[in-house]
Amino acid sequence: MPNPRFLRTAERWMNKEIPEIHPKAQPKVSPISISHSSFSIDDILKGKTFYSNEQDNGKYIGVPVALQQALVYAGAEGIVASMPYLVAGKAAADKKNYLWKEWFTALSEENIGIDKSGIFVKSGKPVVITVHGGGILKSDRIRQAYNEGLTGQNAAKYTNEEFNNLLKGVLQNGESIQIYTIEDIKKGNIPNPFGRYAVALDFETAKATNSGYHKKKGFMENPLVLARVGTIEHLENYFDKANDSDGNVRNTHRLSEIDYNQQQGRLLYLVNYCDGLDGGNCLDYNGRFVGVAPEARAKK
Repeated sequence: MPNPRFLRTAERWMNKEIPEIHPKAQPKVSPISISHSSFSIDDILKGKTFYSNEQDNGKYIGVPVALQQALVYAGAEGIVASMPYLVAGKAAADKKNYLWKEWFTALSEENIGIDKSGIFVKSGKPVVITVHGGGILKSDRIRQAYNEGLTGQNAAKYTNEEFNNLLKGVLQNGESIQIYTIEDIKKGNIPNPFGRYAVALDFETAKATNSGYHKKKGFMENPLVLARVGTIEHLENYFDKANDSDGNVRNTHRLSEIDYNQQQGRLLYLVNYCDGLDGGNCLDYNGRFVGVAPEARAKK
């Protein structure tokens, strides 16, 4: 059963262009350790879907269940699709492909908190760190978040250590990831947009973007959209296939509702057709991930 948020297509707002604010610096970190550079767009067209609507004592736990299944299937040499990979796949796929038949949970997380050291924004101001390809919210960490209690907007609560390390490009397992800016995306400076990395965006810039439906120009230039898709290479083709009869595609968030003083994060969803990029879905809901195993390359 799809989330009712996915079905709210009646409420549409015209996009307002927002002046972009770039993070002022990047931390120096070690190179990304997992790039999955050998996976192509053709590979995701043959991916396998993992869905769960499982409940535990009346509460949905489908997200960690489906994610774990996808990770097991992909194995150490495979990949679970991030938002950039899903968008690129849909941009390349015809409407008969499985990617156009369902909504999907992306292995991309939107994390929010205070940049105390002023790494990306002014010291003490909030920042959005979008991690693609796996970051804090692993299956067991999502279950931990359930046990600890989610935020009022159904996101996972992070510790100071978790978020502060993330700002330095360090995950809890010690792995380092590169953190890029919106300008890097525009210039095509991300070497593997389907791999594991992060994008920093000023919170106020992200919050100021319209949470709703957008015309093509507004969608293509929206800084929050860019952070979520990681590359502009496939964005126009995706929009042209996804837009509705009025020429709109949706990009939603709940940034005006949250308390950014509580570090937090949620996974992103890619909804079918014009319902687009969803950053407001509950973490305690159903999950549907796409796994791509090494065998996909062998079938070429």
